[in-house]
Amino acid sequence: MKRLMLSLVLLLFPLTAIAGEKVSGTNFFVVDNQSWETGDGTGYWIWHGEGVHYSAEGPLGTVPTECHGAGFWDANGSWGEGICVYGSGDDVRTIRWWNEKGEKTHHWENLSGTGKFAGMTGQGTYVPKPLPDDRHMSEWEGEVTLAE
Repeated sequence: MKRLMLSLVLLLFPLTAIAGEKVSGTNFFVVDNQSWETGDGTGYWIWHGEGVHYSAEGPLGTVPTECHGAGFWDANGSWGEGICVYGSGDDVRTIRWWNEKGEKTHHWENLSGTGKFAGMTGQGTYVPKPLPDDRHMSEWEGEVTLAE
């Protein structure tokens, strides 16, 4: 019985040690969009944005950001994927983002990090909000775990 209890405690310990921290905020970008029609009501797009990643909650901070992506559109919506690089100097993290056809809420996950972001894991969602004059914003949230 003692051995069984010890085994259960050891199994549960890693689950509590990897609990993530909630994060949220807003990104603001100046964007360069290009698109090409590929058929009747279909097309291909590329997106490049540079701006600021504002963190309202969690350990990510307010940092410069640059994002790139590409995808397609048709009568049922747009879909695509890309990357964003957040930070500068020694503390930089890279995420992958994607959206499925017609989704209003998009997804992100950490790919890699350096400095204080080395070994960080995490994922979440964001909602893009186009603004006038080649500007763009997105409200994001998720959960991350910093390596110790």
